[in-house]
Amino acid sequence: MEPPLNKLSPDNHPLPEAVTTASENNNNERTLAFIKQIANNSTSCRSSSSSTELIASSEDLLTEIFLQLPVISLIRFTSASKQWYSLIKSPNFSLIRNPNLDPPSGLFFEGWDARSKYHYVPLQTGNSDHSVNSVIKPPFTTLGFDTGVIKILQSCNGLLLCGNDLQTYYVYNPTTSRFVTLPKHNNYNSDTSCYMTLAFDPTKSCHYKVVCNYMYKAMMIEIYSSETGKWKVLNECMDDLVDVDRGVYGHNAIHWMSFPNRLVYLKLDEEVVNYIDIDTPDTSVYGTILDEFLAESCDGMLLVVRCCRMRRLNVYEIKRDYSEWRIKYHVDLEEVIRVYPNMVTRLGLHFIVQALVVGEREEDSFVVLELPGKLIQYKFMVNTIFQLCDFSKKSHHQGGFFPKTIFQLSDFTPENRRFINGSCFPFIPSLAAV
Repeated sequence: MEPPLNKLSPDNHPLPEAVTTASENNNNERTLAFIKQIANNSTSCRSSSSSTELIASSEDLLTEIFLQLPVISLIRFTSASKQWYSLIKSPNFSLIRNPNLDPPSGLFFEGWDARSKYHYVPLQTGNSDHSVNSVIKPPFTTLGFDTGVIKILQSCNGLLLCGNDLQTYYVYNPTTSRFVTLPKHNNYNSDTSCYMTLAFDPTKSCHYKVVCNYMYKAMMIEIYSSETGKWKVLNECMDDLVDVDRGVYGHNAIHWMSFPNRLVYLKLDEEVVNYIDIDTPDTSVYGTILDEFLAESCDGMLLVVRCCRMRRLNVYEIKRDYSEWRIKYHVDLEEVIRVYPNMVTRLGLHFIVQALVVGEREEDSFVVLELPGKLIQYKFMVNTIFQLCDFSKKSHHQGGFFPKTIFQLSDFTPENRRFINGSCFPFIPSLAAV
């Protein structure tokens, strides 16, 4: 039996507002201007031209036009009329639309003062301060699917994996306000902790999978498929030393780091666990590593490394055969230090890497850094800095996103690793069905 599908109504779940920028392609510019004209005419009380009325009421013509627009524009047009809302939110439309992903429009941060609260920070996705293509109103501030305090566990290509204190888990699309409640896995025990990882790639399939790791005599693995609506127990068990709380999807596999020199991955098509003993970059050259974490990109798995006394971040990409890490970016932080000199202390540089995003073009790639009192977006290929938040102008209870502020994070130990990059989740506009 398939799990129930749920939808939050527009009355209790306000639609995000959006602003759009003209596309680089002239045809898309004309299409966007034309659809805006239709939207204005369709909501006007006075009669408009017959041709505009015909287009505004014809689902076939509207579908052809909507297929040319980015998701961020479609979000806005859902408020034009009930017909447009139903058309854009329909499962059929999401199936025929080009599945290529839009870039992240913003980030969700878990509030340090209340676990159920989330802060939404829009990203600068244009080429200047006046060219922004982001959702500027948060799609939500709290998640209220069911009983218990619900938290975001992971963001994966437009979908969010969420869970509550009662070990109930959800897959949620914040763009369409739809969510599904996952059934209990086969060996469910309320006294056993579960560690979930979401795997979703809309360019390959409209279906997603969820991997569950839990202790049942040994570290067991189960895989949920949205196509079947069921959990499947794998015959393989996993090494107890693997950090299963930090799984990352990429290369059609779930990846975990088993520090210091082991990468573990589960190929979802083969359903086989692989252990690769591979040197973590920089350990032998620079000594102590302050922080490192896995990140996904459209091309594969990345490893972000921050080393002691280094004024840069090294970003590595794993080869397809998992034979070695190779350098992809040296992110020089000298320009950031010049603009924000108070990040330099006698203990070194005070900053936290919250996100790494690889753009379609090299110049669109960026990191999001939390500095003392600031949150910034740094496009390191073009040396451009955007200040996203200024915590110093807010009250103490709004002064940071985390239970432990950056001023207390002079010691990046595994015990406080969860405060470094575990509470930041990209928002990617998507019409994917759950």
